[in-house]
Amino acid sequence: MQKIFLGRTQYLDIIEKRVKGLYEGYRQNICLIGGELVGKTSLAVRFISKFCDNRFVVIYLDIRHEPLPVFGRRFIGCMLYNFLQNSNTPLREDLDFLIDKASSVIPKTVARIRSIIQDLDKRKKEAVFSQLLSLCDSLREETGKCSLVIFDEFQNLEALGIKTLYKEWSQVLVTQKSAMYLIISSLPYKANSILSKNLSLLFGNFEVINVEPFDVRESHRYVDTRLIPGILSQGHRDFIVNFTGGYPFYLD
Repeated sequence: MQKIFLGRTQYLDIIEKRVKGLYEGYRQNICLIGGELVGKTSLAVRFISKFCDNRFVVIYLDIRHEPLPVFGRRFIGCMLYNFLQNSNTPLREDLDFLIDKASSVIPKTVARIRSIIQDLDKRKKEAVFSQLLSLCDSLREETGKCSLVIFDEFQNLEALGIKTLYKEWSQVLVTQKSAMYLIISSLPYKANSILSKNLSLLFGNFEVINVEPFDVRESHRYVDTRLIPGILSQGHRDFIVNFTGGYPFYLD
């Protein structure tokens, strides 16, 4: 994650517009696609850090190669932690603690969470993924809050070993009105293949946004923010901009 965030307003504006549209009854999911280290995660994290709207609960997960029970607990923990963040309650990153604190506020959702955890403990895979996503609906029913679900490197969900993964997800995308999905991928061909074959829907489809490196002007601005003025000649600055290809990670 680069230390300085610069520009990218064209992407941030689109995400904010889509998120706010969700609460007004218009849902448009987004897929950010781009090469590794082009700044997609930084873009999502920047949006989360600046987005202050108590009508939403943000669930951000970097998708790893991990067992389904671990993924499920991370999903639930992230949802509860961010839901309770504005409750003036000292929080801990402990799932049992979060469930206990939330039980008096969202009892129906917590009851569903306990049921899902039982299924995870039994190593059950059928319908567990869709049940996790449906917690967003339960949260909306009890609190009126919408959910922004962010899956970073979403193609890694396949490693969960759920045979009906995309079928379950597609069904949720068609019917669910309480959540917006922002998915991210560093594998453009793989991501586009999934979107065109597995998640190609009439309703709930994804708007694909290709995240590009900085252009020459933005790259020079980035260099200026990182260095003492006048420390490099114009020739050296041009070389750095050209050599890094406008990738924020390498510029940093």
